[in-house]
Order: sequence, then C-alpha cells, then structure tokens
Amino acid sequence: MRILFTTAERTSPSTVINAANYSRLNELDGVTIEFFNRNYADYNVILFMGYDPRVAEARAANPAAKIGVIDPRPSTLSAAQGADFVVANGVEMGDWLANYFENIYIYPIYPQVNVSPKTHTHHTPVILGYHGNKVHLMSMRPIISQALDALAKEYEVELWAVYNIDLLGKMPFDLCRARNCKVRYFQWHEGVYADVLSQVDIGIVPNLIPLKNETIAKRKAASYSRVLQPHDSDYLLRFKVSTNPGRIYVFSQLGIPVVAGMSPSAASAVQHGYSGYLAYSSGGWYWALKKLAESADLRARMGQRLREDYLARAQIDHLNRGLVDFIRQILKDDQAFGV
Repeated sequence: MRILFTTAERTSPSTVINAANYSRLNELDGVTIEFFNRNYADYNVILFMGYDPRVAEARAANPAAKIGVIDPRPSTLSAAQGADFVVANGVEMGDWLANYFENIYIYPIYPQVNVSPKTHTHHTPVILGYHGNKVHLMSMRPIISQALDALAKEYEVELWAVYNIDLLGKMPFDLCRARNCKVRYFQWHEGVYADVLSQVDIGIVPNLIPLKNETIAKRKAASYSRVLQPHDSDYLLRFKVSTNPGRIYVFSQLGIPVVAGMSPSAASAVQHGYSGYLAYSSGGWYWALKKLAESADLRARMGQRLREDYLARAQIDHLNRGLVDFIRQILKDDQAFGV
C-alpha cells in the first residue's frame, strides 16, 4: 500500500501533528507513506487534509486510487464530496460526517509527548494545565472561571494556558479574579507539551460552549409534547463538531489526570471518578478540581489509570494499524463487487 499525505497548509498545527503521527505508517509491513506532492498517479491511497481536499483533481489523475479526507469541515465539505472515506477526529465529527459519507474512521489528532510520566507530589501552588485553541479557553467563562475562583479561596492556584497567541491574539478578559489564582500564557510550539505541560498537576479540558440566557434557550428548545417540557435542571449542551479526545490524550501520556467538559469524546476517554472527572456546572468543576488538588496520591492513581487506558486503546501505533485495516477492507470490498 503506497499512501500520499498532502496539503498546501504544511505549517498548520493540525498538519504538523498529523504528519508526524501518520509518518509512523512506514513502520507497518507492506505500507509506505510519502508527503506533500501531487504525483497522484504514483499512489494507490491519497489522503488530503480537510483544509484543501482536491478530490476531483486526484480522481482525474488516478481513477483507481482510494481517496480519503482527514477532518473535512463544513466550509470544505463540497470539495470533499466523492472521497472514498473520511477520517474523523472524534465521535462528534464522525456522527456529523455520517450524513455525507459511508466509510468513516475515527483517528483523534494529538501530538506525541516523549517524556516520562509525571511523579505527583504535594506542593504549592496547584498548577492546572490547558492546551488548545482560544475558543475553548474563552468558553471557560463564566462556569469554569467561577470554579477556579472558588478553588482559589482554599488553595493557591496557577493556570498555565497554551495556545497560539501569535496567531490568535491575547485573551480579552481575565479567566479568574481571585487573589490566589494566577494565569500564565504560553505560546504554542511543538515542544511545549514536554517543556510546559509536563509540569502541571491537573489537566483541564473545556469542551462546551456556554449558552447565553440558558433558561430561555431551554424553553425555546422545548419539544412539542407537554410531557417533555423543559425544567431548569435539564442539560442543554453545545459543543463544536470538531470536539475530540486528542487534548485529553496529551495529559494521558504524561500521567496527569484531567477534568473535562462532558462531551461524548471526553466520556470515551475519561472514566468519571476512576481516571479523572467529567463536569458541566461550576459546582461540578469545583468539586472535581478540589478532589484532585487536595491529594497528590489521588492525582497519581487517576493519572496512571488514564495513561493505562490510553496505551490500551488510543496510542498512535494502535490507530495506525486500525487505519490500514480499515483501508484494506475498502479495497477488499471493491474487489468482491468487481469495482
């Protein structure tokens, strides 16, 4: 199997991370992968990043090739039409793409972190770590910010937040206001996971976008049946289609437990109360963070469980073997039907 991975967006963080992970396909018997050219005729599998899928161009140059698109987005969906399969970064995107494609493989995007797992000790301050985009960081307010302020009444807290500051700009507001809560921002670069995040005590993974006037939103979203009328205690969750467990897997590799917003992907990667916690409300976030902040032993146990689960189900070699088997099945099905 000869695979081409290509895109014009070579320096995008998603491309950089995916290219490094997909390059390990070369370690599998009978598989070679090359990068960033348009010699489509030389390959029997062609992978495009979702930024710029040139499916029609590749199909014209090599009708026999199997073409896949990695994480197609709504803005590029039309250009991805005609692909033989898509690769989704989480169950959320996989569900959305099922409206348009039949063959879907789940392959979370996350970087490899080549450092030893953290040794948890009791110390001050308690350091919380975040990495991701600016949207999820901004979505911490008001719910998670309130939890941080409450936690800072009992513990000295620092939040270390990693994102692409140069591209996205500085945060327009404070994420916590308590005197004992300090926020430090770090520019994203390829080595930031080992240099910065390996030092934190607890990972935080916001996934949900806060709703404005949540009570009114619930009422407007009410079903027609009177039996199903809303109550103030109902949950109404909003998350991006690109939500995925990749941000959790960075902390998994480091043996650092996480508190994550309760999205489907988070629930697939974190066993609540066993390898970390899922939370929605300010109270839920505060309770989970407090549990972990007060006990280095609990952080160590949960961090180890999170790492063990990741190694068993989601490390890159496992995902790559699954991807090759997935593509081979598509090739086999075509042969069976004489395509």
